[in-house]
Amino acid sequence: MDAALWKKYLTLLDGLGETLEKLTEVERTKTQAVSRGDLEAVEECMKQEQVISLSLRGTDQKRDRMLAQLGLTGVHLRDLAEHAPAELAMETKAAAERLRRKYEVFQSASEVARNTLECNLRAIERLQKAQEEALPEDPSRKADFRA
Repeated sequence: MDAALWKKYLTLLDGLGETLEKLTEVERTKTQAVSRGDLEAVEECMKQEQVISLSLRGTDQKRDRMLAQLGLTGVHLRDLAEHAPAELAMETKAAAERLRRKYEVFQSASEVARNTLECNLRAIERLQKAQEEALPEDPSRKADFRA
């Protein structure tokens, strides 16, 4: 097995972890913006998410190509160390574990952001409904079905 290509793959995994860290920070920033009711900041976070997602997509395609070059198509991250060259097995195990942890942290931050956003949207919907119910009846808003 090509140890140089394997090391490049481990570098790619570390880069992927760094990207996940950036995305995690965006999720945390978005959660704070939602909590403050700062719509502009939420929109900015969503734009950043889109940019990072495109980057992740490109990195994932590169990862797939590298796995194919290594003859490891379909091998899961958790099983990667079993296929590593002996001299890189521990480094591979550590890289895979770092990436898994970063992904778990991202998932957690993403879940908090989503829940915060959903809660705030429900609160906005309730407020709108209450305001609509409190408004006096406006005859011009009713449709005339006799026509």
